[in-house]
Amino acid sequence: MIKALLEYVEIKTKVTSLITFIMAIAYMKVSGYQIQFLPTLIFFLGMFVFDLTTTSINNYIDTKTNGESLGFSRKTALMITLGLLTLSTVLGVYLVYLTDIVVLLLGMFSFAVGIFYTFGPIPISRQPYGEIISGVLFGYVIPFILIHANDPHTLVYFAYHQGMVNVEFNILNILKFLLVFLVPTLLTSSIMLANNTCDLEVDVKVNRYTLPFYLGIDHSVKLMYCFFFSIYGSIVLAVILKVLPWTALLSLITFIPAYKNVKSYAEKLIKDESDIFIIKNFMLVLVPHALFIYLGSFL
Repeated sequence: MIKALLEYVEIKTKVTSLITFIMAIAYMKVSGYQIQFLPTLIFFLGMFVFDLTTTSINNYIDTKTNGESLGFSRKTALMITLGLLTLSTVLGVYLVYLTDIVVLLLGMFSFAVGIFYTFGPIPISRQPYGEIISGVLFGYVIPFILIHANDPHTLVYFAYHQGMVNVEFNILNILKFLLVFLVPTLLTSSIMLANNTCDLEVDVKVNRYTLPFYLGIDHSVKLMYCFFFSIYGSIVLAVILKVLPWTALLSLITFIPAYKNVKSYAEKLIKDESDIFIIKNFMLVLVPHALFIYLGSFL
């Protein structure tokens, strides 16, 4: 039962959001942002549980049509999904209570993306903008909520007093944020792009018209290379502009092995053989990058 449950929520894939979370903490520390224990803990738990929730929703819906076994009854699967959804909602509401409406709005966006990724009349996973939505959610929204929950005046300042709403944006800090977290954003988008490219023929047969359908195989592969070079280009630019410490340049040691993975992916484009190289790149690039940013806070 436990093994089936862990497979149902795909526990092995949750490392993606975890590493982005760690990178956000490293960036906050090196930037001198305030880090509070309770909002950080509640956000982490809420993020993790909601990640489990979205996966369980996707698998519950997918197995209804593909006939794959869940390892337990569909009634049990539904109860697990509803339980996770309830828990993530409670944690999200509590985080909003600790913070402000900015977290509420971004949380609502995250919930909508998670639920309608495979659910509804027009699932996000069947559209050409899936790569963009998934990348923005994991690469930008997650760290934005974490930073704002800990240090509300850093990126966006929200205040309500006597019927008046005041919203201020720190444009400089937001631009720095967008540059730094372009790395996890593109890494996340690249995973979905790789999956959709390898699945193109099968997807078309089930009326799933993703980005590679509109771009074509050749241009999809070229886009993957653009993602790759943009990732390392953003790291170098962030160091040049002194947004990140010089230690972030140590991340360039992953360039050659990561490039080889992209080339291996582009050679065959076979499902479960080629896309695994791009999945490996997520860990290969982001884990050292987060650690090197964190190292810079001590130097």
